[in-house]
Amino acid sequence: MGKLHELLSVEGDLEGTFKAILAETSHSFAKKPGLYFGFHKRLEMFDEGAPEPPAEVQEMTTTVMEKMRYAAGHIIRYLDAIYQKEATNQVAQADLVVDGQVIAAGLPATFLLGLEARLKKVRETVAAMPTLPFGKKWVVDTTRGEDVYRCETPDEKFKTAKTFRHKVLYEATEHHPAQIEKWEETENVGKYIVDTWSGMISSAQKSALLGRLDKLIQGAKKARQRANTEEVLKLHIGDALFKYLQI
Repeated sequence: MGKLHELLSVEGDLEGTFKAILAETSHSFAKKPGLYFGFHKRLEMFDEGAPEPPAEVQEMTTTVMEKMRYAAGHIIRYLDAIYQKEATNQVAQADLVVDGQVIAAGLPATFLLGLEARLKKVRETVAAMPTLPFGKKWVVDTTRGEDVYRCETPDEKFKTAKTFRHKVLYEATEHHPAQIEKWEETENVGKYIVDTWSGMISSAQKSALLGRLDKLIQGAKKARQRANTEEVLKLHIGDALFKYLQI
């Protein structure tokens, strides 16, 4: 078992990483939606003899949940370190209970105080999770991996070209040239078909996730209120929290 001062010596580094990873993840969710989309765009020519240009492909970089799980590893390490410090310092304990389910038992009162505030920070990041755009029907696409959706109906757009038409109004005679009317027409010569997929989550998923986080925050607050109030106790809480959040 490590000494408490050894844990305290690394607490600042863990806290700095915790804050940085949440800030970077929130920035990615809010400012880099392109990371969570991929597409395959091809042009089908109606004229079989016409050359077909190469398709445009953009691979999806990651998924929202994959990004959140990466952040979760750093969050879990920080929360575990804080938990161990507070558990060593305090005797007063209480269970973290949500909807009658014990999420974690015997949590120190001081840890519960810090947990409430830190879960609110996590909630800010979850609230920044981008969701699938409205107006399209998205279906689960297991062929591209976990937590990937695809638009059920491809987007289609015609490729057009301008052509000239004419008709003879009056045939040529010995004394007058023919009178011909000319006009321009636009006709469809091909069709762009764009298949779209995304690693974002649905609005319903996000709402449910925020609801579970709110219950955890309230559970931490109530547990702290119930609590009474030197070797580091090697306890863990982060995995249990993120397992409940289903991340």
